[in-house]
Amino acid sequence: MILLLKDRALLVKPFYKTVGDCAAIALKKFLTLKGLRSVSGPMSAFGLKKIIDTFEESGSFDVKCGRGRKAIASTSVEDVVTALQVASSSALGTCSARGISRTLEMPASTVRKFLRNILQCYPFKITHIQELVPADLPKRETFALQFLARMEVDNTWPWNILWTDEAHFHLQGSVNTQNCRIWARGNPFQMQPLPLHSQKVTVWCGFTAAFIIVPFFFEEIGPSGPVTCTVNGTRYDSLLRNQLIPVLQQRGCVDSTIFMQDGAPPHIATPVKQLFNLHFGNNRTISRHFPTAWPPRSPDLNPCIFWLWGYLKDVVYGDPIANLAELKNRITQHIHNITTETLRSIVEYAVLRFQLIGENGGQHIEHFLSKSKPTSFS
Repeated sequence: MILLLKDRALLVKPFYKTVGDCAAIALKKFLTLKGLRSVSGPMSAFGLKKIIDTFEESGSFDVKCGRGRKAIASTSVEDVVTALQVASSSALGTCSARGISRTLEMPASTVRKFLRNILQCYPFKITHIQELVPADLPKRETFALQFLARMEVDNTWPWNILWTDEAHFHLQGSVNTQNCRIWARGNPFQMQPLPLHSQKVTVWCGFTAAFIIVPFFFEEIGPSGPVTCTVNGTRYDSLLRNQLIPVLQQRGCVDSTIFMQDGAPPHIATPVKQLFNLHFGNNRTISRHFPTAWPPRSPDLNPCIFWLWGYLKDVVYGDPIANLAELKNRITQHIHNITTETLRSIVEYAVLRFQLIGENGGQHIEHFLSKSKPTSFS
């Protein structure tokens, strides 16, 4: 427990009022005044006696000069915060106390002390981004510039792209412990038991600026009902032929839709590529093994990844889920609730990302986006 100056004074008063200056009785009276059952941390009757000794020796409740944790100058804190932000927004998105210490020319141990104190006041979250290799940068830049150039020729280009991707949804949901913060006076010793192999569904979804397609779940019928299965070329081809193409034909937009997918192996199976050539052709396919190739390691450019899946997992896991059937129903329901205005806003935001990628040589651009998210983001 961290004792403020007034708490130290409150502890000392009952100490001198007790018979024989008893620290244990003084501590008990202090707890009663504060309405506490016990004091968490190192405070004890012995700890109180040390405070008294310090007070009698120096006339102050502060620690002795030259001992204990020293105050941190505000300018030093600002320097470390600035260095931390610059380092975390670098090409690799990584930073370290040693790296910051070299930048500021101060010992790494001092930087670590500053960071511990800063983190107590600023519980900022570390953003995880896909690591890029040097060869990725020109590919990302070229793709972004070509994308923007095509917009100049055809201003309907981005609005007709069908952005697609797959994702796993586990029955128990998932919590990234690196981003989880629990605020409490004492250690809650909270544990969350999870099975080694959690039940899950694998979902495919796609959307344009005008509509979103009902999700498709990769599963096969087993003896006890539907069973989630892995995505391979055959299953992906079946999804496109039997689910997606009929939906686009029903909407009358097969001939205007630009199909986008990342470079996962099932996406470039021979039957899949034949299907793309039949319905979309080279000019309306954004994919590896096609003239307009999706850049590698670029989930930050796909709206399904930087928006859709995160949004769905936030709303789907708002309440406990009993079984996979309920999980699938929730995913479908919340996808139906997404408005056309939101889809349009997300595509506009994707265009902004392409502009920033083109302006910054293919580098990560997350640090530019903190003030530019559309208001329709959930």
